[in-house]
Amino acid sequence: MKKLSLVIVLIAASFTTNGIVVHADDHKHEDKKYEKYKDYDDNDDDYEYEYKYDDDENEGETYYFQDAVSEKGTWNIWTRTVTADKEIVPFTNSQNVTFKLDGTNKELNVFVIPKDGEFFVPGKAIAQVLGAKATFYQASKILDIQDQTNELIFRAGTNVAYDNNVKTPIPAQAFYVNEELYVPISTITNGLGYIAEWQESTQTFIGHSITK
Repeated sequence: MKKLSLVIVLIAASFTTNGIVVHADDHKHEDKKYEKYKDYDDNDDDYEYEYKYDDDENEGETYYFQDAVSEKGTWNIWTRTVTADKEIVPFTNSQNVTFKLDGTNKELNVFVIPKDGEFFVPGKAIAQVLGAKATFYQASKILDIQDQTNELIFRAGTNVAYDNNVKTPIPAQAFYVNEELYVPISTITNGLGYIAEWQESTQTFIGHSITK
């Protein structure tokens, strides 16, 4: 009888960690986190580190944040909340424009896509102009951006980003097109300490530092 009781206690303990009961469906919890994992590329001799969202089947879903506040948003401000109403963007047709970093000779010709009240830009290219390191993982459609003080992680088909490891709403879903991950320009610029200004006369986005 004592042996049977001990077995029951051990089984119960195996389902409990630090006083927290582990349920079979815990992986379906709404607040899914990402984790680093090694993914082998058959076309490469090395391993590469990627970021993985816990539930791959949720790609394409819109995430809703219980504590987020709806407010009016503009295309160049990342409020980090769920934005209800959007102001009209300066142009509505997809086109090639110039992105220039203010006070430098850094500039880039980029294809911009107006969508859902936002300007979508190729995240990797813009990040590099802003002086950040950007790595795009093709298999998982994840873009990892880092500079000296910030890290941003985006994934195609989701309306969230990891902003310095904090799961944060972005104003519209990132998407993959033309072999690029497109993200709202506000998230990539504001997240790295800049704000974009549209200059109609030169058809140019100018990135101004907001940290200096």
